[in-house]
Amino acid sequence: MTAGLIIDAGTIVTMDPAERILSPGWLEIRDGSIVAMGAGTSPRSAKGTRFDARDAVGLPGLVNAHTHLFQTLIRDLYDGLPFTEWLRGIYHVGRAMDDEDWRVAAALGAAEALLAGATTVVDHQFLQRGTAWSEALIDGAMGVGVRLALARTAMDSGILAPAEALEDEATALAAIDTLLDSHRGAIGSGMLRLLGGGNTPGVSASGALTAAAARHARERGIGISMHVAESTTVLEAVRSATGFEGVVPWLDGLGALQPGTIAAHAVHVSADEIVLLARRGVAVAHNPVSNLFLGDGIAPVAELLDAGVVVALGTDGASSNGTQDPWENLKTAVLVSRVRGNSRWLTPREGLLMATINGARALGMADLIGSLEVGKRADIALVEIGHAAHAVGTHDIRSHLVYCARAADVRTVLVDGRVVVDDGRLVGLDVPGLLAEARGRATALAQRLGVSD
Repeated sequence: MTAGLIIDAGTIVTMDPAERILSPGWLEIRDGSIVAMGAGTSPRSAKGTRFDARDAVGLPGLVNAHTHLFQTLIRDLYDGLPFTEWLRGIYHVGRAMDDEDWRVAAALGAAEALLAGATTVVDHQFLQRGTAWSEALIDGAMGVGVRLALARTAMDSGILAPAEALEDEATALAAIDTLLDSHRGAIGSGMLRLLGGGNTPGVSASGALTAAAARHARERGIGISMHVAESTTVLEAVRSATGFEGVVPWLDGLGALQPGTIAAHAVHVSADEIVLLARRGVAVAHNPVSNLFLGDGIAPVAELLDAGVVVALGTDGASSNGTQDPWENLKTAVLVSRVRGNSRWLTPREGLLMATINGARALGMADLIGSLEVGKRADIALVEIGHAAHAVGTHDIRSHLVYCARAADVRTVLVDGRVVVDDGRLVGLDVPGLLAEARGRATALAQRLGVSD
């Protein structure tokens, strides 16, 4: 048994079933788990190294339920293009990347996530080279210390993706099996989760591949991730090709909607489709900044939540966001609901649920992460308050976290009980070296793509 760590915090926002707020509160951590906690100051009987966080709010590590880490090397590269041309450019990036680009991009994105208090990242990977790029991504992200869920999705059709980006069904599913076999230890520990799926059914993934990926996921006991009804372009493509009025009923007819499914975006879904998603136990990853960036629309999040759909938050990739900042995403998610017609406003409470425990629920990991409870893994973010002008005058801690908190306010982060960010700095990582390598690779990649300055 390892030596314990006791954290005394000014406030602990637990996100547990009772949604307790302990002010002050304390946590005792041992062997990566929370073994005791309570209100007030920690008792003398708690054994271990004591960490004074009385100027901070402790909350569960945030969950980024949808992103594309490779895009950290191509920020701004295709900005301003119409959606289909933007997507064509993104798909063609794979023609110019190598294994080391993938590793560095993943490490860079994971570092940005951890520094902002996001301890779990769901990477929806759709550009493939066998298992090589998945392995590089896993190595880069987990090497920094983040808890990773890798959705190894596939494309087999469409006119936007180059031929070398397409895979047949057998190749795509065999790659997932290889990864499952190669990473049993990390999967068993909960530090890695693997998912499958067709990338964007109806655009880059055929109905046959989408159905096969769902069957494969059921047989292997893993989840799936898909881009679902992100834009009107996708909706029109599905209507034209299938005769279905919506993407969701078409997917349901394929048998592709099941518990453990994460539907990324779900912007263009009807009231009936929302009911169907809830009935099938499908979670939605809401990406508000990306949806605004690409002009996709505003997802009906209040309606999804009211229907019982688990809605989590994602940043999406840096090419349709700019950053991997979960706080910017959280604030936007709550505020954008105010300008959606015929919809109630989301509350700060709902925003925090989407950023934490709902992300864990979407991944089927709510027994391990997403809230601060005895028995759960110690994924914790400590957010400083009272240290700067924007952090003074805190009267409602939930509202403060949603509307005022910034990534720079995150001072300490633990993943699986291990301190990975200390005093705002990544532990055990050569950050200047990573940034220098990423800059060089981003420049070289843009030159190979022929879109550099």
